[in-house]
This record gives sequence, C-alpha cells and structure tokens, in this order.
Amino acid sequence: MTTLLDTSTSLRAARSLTLPHQAPTETNARSRVAAPISPAQAVQMAARAISRNALHAVCSPSAGVAFHPRALLAVLTYCYASEIYPSTEIEDLMWRDAGFRTACGGEIPDAATLRRFRRHNREVIETCLGAMLRSLAAQAGTHLTDVEIQERSHQHLMTAMLMDLNEN
Repeated sequence: MTTLLDTSTSLRAARSLTLPHQAPTETNARSRVAAPISPAQAVQMAARAISRNALHAVCSPSAGVAFHPRALLAVLTYCYASEIYPSTEIEDLMWRDAGFRTACGGEIPDAATLRRFRRHNREVIETCLGAMLRSLAAQAGTHLTDVEIQERSHQHLMTAMLMDLNEN
C-alpha cells in the first residue's frame, strides 16, 4: 500500500493551485470520525498555524492577495510538496490556473518574487512543510519521527533552491 508520503508516490499530478475556500474540518459532525483532508487542506491548515510575525513580507502591503506572505507560503509549500520546484514553473502554473488567477484578481507573483520570498522565509517554509507532512502522515496512519519530517522538509526546500540556482 502506498501513501502520499511514500518516496515512490508524488503529489506532482495535482496541478491545480486553488485551495478550499472554507477551513477544513477535522471531524465529520455526524459521525465523529476523522474526515480525510486533502494535501491542499493540510497546507492551508499548516499555513494558517504560522504566526504572522514569523513571516517576512517581500512586497508592499498594498500588493494583491497573491503577494501576501501567507498566500506565498501556502503556494510554495503546496508546490514543493507536489514536487514542483522551479519558481518559473510555479509562476507558469499560477497563470494557467483559472481559479487561482480569478481569486488573485489576475495579479500573479513572478518567479523572482517567489525566490525572494523563499530566501527571506526559508525556516517558515520548512516549518509549514513539516506540519503538512505530519498531518498527512497521521491521517495515513504512518509514523514519521520529527527527524524524518525535518529531513523531508529540508530536502524539498533544498531541491527548490538548487533548481532555481541558474535563475537567480
């Protein structure tokens, strides 16, 4: 049986960036059984748990919603977890996703902005990736140690940085 966290399994096939509009619920009110959450919902929960003070803005506060630190954190976390690493590919994906474009009023951060956000928020991105991995592992009944989660989070971030090396 494979899970979302197996190294042989990838979230890469998930090519939509649109996150759920309402906060995911962890239990089904009628059955009191834990409702499964999607990777996008796990990212959304992890990003919302990050303190606003921990995030470093890289754009003006008057910039569009897609430029806000929590939105950039969620997009990069989701893409890295989905093994979409190059900032140019993430920018292209945001432009191609009609729902995301609409939600952001057609204002999409460019690859340089994504790299700048990553540079100023590395630790926060790793923390968010770790929280998402921990949530999905628990849901799948897989036990990952804190060290394993930290290593996987760090590996995703380093891969993104290496893939962007020629773009800086």
